[in-house]
Amino acid sequence: MTYKLIALDIDGTIKNFSKEITNITQQSLHNVRKTGALVTIATGRSFNSALSATRSLKLDSPIVSFQGAHIGYPLTSQVMWHMPLTEQMTLDTLEYLENWPGEILVFVKHKIYVNKITQWTESYVDRNDIEIVKVDDLKSISDRKPTRLVLVSGDDEIADIEKQLIDNFQDRLHVTRSLPNFCEILHPFSGKHKALEVICSRFGISQDSVLAFGNGYNDIHMLKWAGLGVAVEDSVEDVVKSADVLCGTVDQDGPAIFLRSFLERGLIG
Repeated sequence: MTYKLIALDIDGTIKNFSKEITNITQQSLHNVRKTGALVTIATGRSFNSALSATRSLKLDSPIVSFQGAHIGYPLTSQVMWHMPLTEQMTLDTLEYLENWPGEILVFVKHKIYVNKITQWTESYVDRNDIEIVKVDDLKSISDRKPTRLVLVSGDDEIADIEKQLIDNFQDRLHVTRSLPNFCEILHPFSGKHKALEVICSRFGISQDSVLAFGNGYNDIHMLKWAGLGVAVEDSVEDVVKSADVLCGTVDQDGPAIFLRSFLERGLIG
């Protein structure tokens, strides 16, 4: 058996802490594509942000963004699949969060809606090149099919609200942490693993033939689901436990070296 779909998270997995994708990684992924295997990105970033971050890879296969709620083609920006929150899911979530003191960001297409603009929010939208819109009541835009809601607060507060949301909504929402201070709320049929299922179905690839790399809480489902889940060595403990194997850190070009080894053994393509 060989691996026919290679899925990689971006930040902390192939993009290092100097905000670059090294030449070694670029070459490894180019060599993977030469075998006929598909290379995709599976990221929490928005689609446009993911495109910007991975432009040097010159990908042509559909990529997964928004924590697996969106799949799009990088060359044309055509949407292949999108799983936004329903109006009722959005209303129920916002009502539950009525008195929660942290920041709530509602992502609708290429805009972020907030009920207050803070210095952090302004910095976030500047970094991600996205438009911000202030509304008095976030529930007023619940019918616009948000791709996701993002909660921002301190690490402990986010861990607590994540647990509350999972306990309260269970399988009615997909709730995950992307960063220690970010909690993301999505349609229950979304998630990086769900989006990879869609790609596999579209291209006739089996789940066993998926090789996935990640380092964050939001990669756990993907690493468990993939035929082979690979965590970078400096991942948080829960991610390491969810993986089948470890590779070196991003600053060691760990995923690239792992892929090069599999290419040399004829395990890709």
